[in-house]
Amino acid sequence: MTAVARLAQAEQRPRCDGTIDVIPFPIYVVDARTRELVTLNQAMRRKTGAEPGQTCHVAIYDQPAPCHFCKIAELSTLRSDPPTTIVFEHFNDRDNCWYQLSETLINWFDGRLVKHSIAVDISALKEAENELAEAYAELALKSVALEKVSITDALTGLFNRRRLDEAFAHELDRAQRYAEPVSLIISDVDHFKSINDVHGHQTGDEVLQSIADLLRNGVRALDVVGRWGGEEFLIICPNTDLEGAVALAEKLRLTIATAVFTGTGACTASFGVAQYAESESFKDTVARADTALYRAKVEGRNRVNQ
Repeated sequence: MTAVARLAQAEQRPRCDGTIDVIPFPIYVVDARTRELVTLNQAMRRKTGAEPGQTCHVAIYDQPAPCHFCKIAELSTLRSDPPTTIVFEHFNDRDNCWYQLSETLINWFDGRLVKHSIAVDISALKEAENELAEAYAELALKSVALEKVSITDALTGLFNRRRLDEAFAHELDRAQRYAEPVSLIISDVDHFKSINDVHGHQTGDEVLQSIADLLRNGVRALDVVGRWGGEEFLIICPNTDLEGAVALAEKLRLTIATAVFTGTGACTASFGVAQYAESESFKDTVARADTALYRAKVEGRNRVNQ
């Protein structure tokens, strides 16, 4: 190196150090071979207490060996003109802060290959991101809860009429697409008015809740069961013909008839069954099942009709 070059280097070095000292966030330069600190600005000194000549990973990160996130090796394989900069986020266990690091390999004034690093504290941004993520998660949970409320009967926990309408539309679409049968079962608690009149509405509600549990546990996984209104329940039976739905209804009828209910002891229910017929509406199928239910009531209750 000529005397002129050495003089230029000596003049440039303090000018560079003075420039980076006015920058408010930490900047440091590390020898890519020895990992020693070449220079660092006042912000970095205040943050870490480190000084030039110290080993980077020891002075800044309290690590006995080079940091696993150090980009010197990766940057060495990406040498280009202009130099490649890698930007990444890192949580520093030493001060419990998040930083966005920008690291570049450059040739220093004396010809050494150095890593130039800029560390911007983004802890406040991370905290805001976390708060926003928590708010979104809470909002999502509330949305799920609201959706559940909107499709669920408050007393029994079964699907409500709105959800049953949607479920039948879905099952009907699938049944038509794959030429599969779909059937409906309507159930009505026998003598329910008498239960309310004799035992009170609280007992009546408990009977409805108990029957809802029996229906929920008695249907198949593919069936959709809900409260149709009052003491009536409706079950949508996908991929099920009339015979299969009648068999399921009979099983449910027997389950209710042999159960013991708190406050009333015994209770029965009547069932009407109908299979969807081509080109009819959900309302039409429900009407036929309801007619079958009416006949079951007229013929003595506690029975299944179709």
